[in-house]
Amino acid sequence: MRRPGIIFLFAIVIGALLSALVYGNLKSQRAELEAAREAMNRGTVEVLVASEEIPIGSRITANQVRAARWPADIQPEGAQHDTSAIVGRIARTGIDKNQPVVESQLVNEGAGLLPLLITDGMRAISVKVDDVTGVSGFITPNSRVDVLVAGSDGGPAGEQKSKVILQNVKVLATGKSVEQKDDKPVEVPTVTLLVSPGDGEKLTLATRTDPVRLALRSYRDDEYVTTSGVSTRALYGYVPESPPAAVKVKAHKPPPPPWIVDVLLGSKVVRQEFEPGGHERARMQEPEVMPDTSESRNHGPEETVGG
Repeated sequence: MRRPGIIFLFAIVIGALLSALVYGNLKSQRAELEAAREAMNRGTVEVLVASEEIPIGSRITANQVRAARWPADIQPEGAQHDTSAIVGRIARTGIDKNQPVVESQLVNEGAGLLPLLITDGMRAISVKVDDVTGVSGFITPNSRVDVLVAGSDGGPAGEQKSKVILQNVKVLATGKSVEQKDDKPVEVPTVTLLVSPGDGEKLTLATRTDPVRLALRSYRDDEYVTTSGVSTRALYGYVPESPPAAVKVKAHKPPPPPWIVDVLLGSKVVRQEFEPGGHERARMQEPEVMPDTSESRNHGPEETVGG
């Protein structure tokens, strides 16, 4: 008899929980309906939203926008309502699909887009490139590049050297300029870079003679690397020959003068040379006839010995 009672009590609890859950959902739906009803009472307006993604710098066409209902009191600042007012204008920023089109995202007809992309304190400067120096056309707007230059280092010897002069430079635009060559206009590919005034001076000086070379960087790499450049001699592994080492010659002291002894043999004199230590250095000379005298002569280190 106890088991049916327990089952009945359990069914009552389950029913109460389900009722509470259904009541909560109905209350939430009622609140949403009330909010929608209040919004309708406040009124809605039609605003123009992007029917597809609009890239930065593109000219807006009629099929890229559509009208959508929007609460009048919370419509975006500068929202557009007339299609003819925005068709033909240029998108200053990228506009996502279903995003309202506002005045701050548009550029007036005839206005240049490039000045709008230049940040405060920076400058836009264009350099000529070709298929090699421009990385075969893989450089696109918003890419990051390093700028390299090669030429004389300006030293007395005028040695050829290459050097990275600018790093992690943003590319604003790529295009072509027209210049005269052999009295005919020719198209010259250019890349417009965003640089500081100081870096613009470096870039202008680097492009005076040879075209600069651009090195494309990864979007994930913003590290600045310190380099000393490479010269032609270092490139080919040239090692200058060292001058021959000076040979040191030990100076020898001159030998001390010998002792000269004159030996008197009667009326003759015999001369003998001795080292300072007493060793005989030279043989005795032939006796020569000397005048008879009782006096002995001493010439500096010479000594005279009577016999």
